[in-house]
Amino acid sequence: MAIDRWLLTRAESSTVAPVVRLYGWDRPTLTLGRHQRVEEEGVDLAACARHGVAVVRRPTGGRAVLHGPGLTYAIVAPLPHPGATVVACYRWAIAPLFTALAELGLEVAELGRSHGAAGPAALRVACYAAPSAGEVALAGRKWIGSAQRRLRRCFLQHGAIPFTRDAASLADCLRFPDEAARTRWSVALARRTADPAPHLSGHTPATLAAAIASGYRRYHHLAPWRPLTLPEAVAAATEATRSDPFWTLGEGWRAA
Repeated sequence: MAIDRWLLTRAESSTVAPVVRLYGWDRPTLTLGRHQRVEEEGVDLAACARHGVAVVRRPTGGRAVLHGPGLTYAIVAPLPHPGATVVACYRWAIAPLFTALAELGLEVAELGRSHGAAGPAALRVACYAAPSAGEVALAGRKWIGSAQRRLRRCFLQHGAIPFTRDAASLADCLRFPDEAARTRWSVALARRTADPAPHLSGHTPATLAAAIASGYRRYHHLAPWRPLTLPEAVAAATEATRSDPFWTLGEGWRAA
């Protein structure tokens, strides 16, 4: 995600073609929205460390997402038109997903209304606890969660495409008054979200990534994709991000 942040900065300062990145995670990782406050929103850094879950901050907004098996998409693109709103950028980024995933035989649709949040207001830290209008549903329940950051000339959108549903593991990363509350929250969250595993039989992250990349190119009539070549400056930028406690969190970190 440090590379995504660098790409956003580059796109804001120069005219570049849209970039679509699709990648996975080498360990379970909890990503927090750019403005989330760890201490106030129920994230338990010590528990994350015990469970081997890394904690990092996204350059985009939104709430906490636990990344496991699956894909993360990142789109860096010029605004669809001058002064485009967050919603307009969101629509530009999300529309090709519906087409690409439907072509794979997946029962995807746009969520038409807010489904509310699971659990007490103080614990509404998770992205998937509050499915909202315009997001991607699978078999009627939220599947793909997305977050965005829009600048003057361009925007970055992130999305998590999970291959499994594991509300219990996410609950293990959060603080609750007792285990009964943790279990209730986990069950409520599972009821609101899709279980993608039965629908993805026969699909791999590689086949899904290929379909999505092709979908973006065809939907927006883009030129054929070219491999993304990154300059050496990216390595320095990502290393600086890796060592910055604002972006890479760990046990003992405290919000400023």
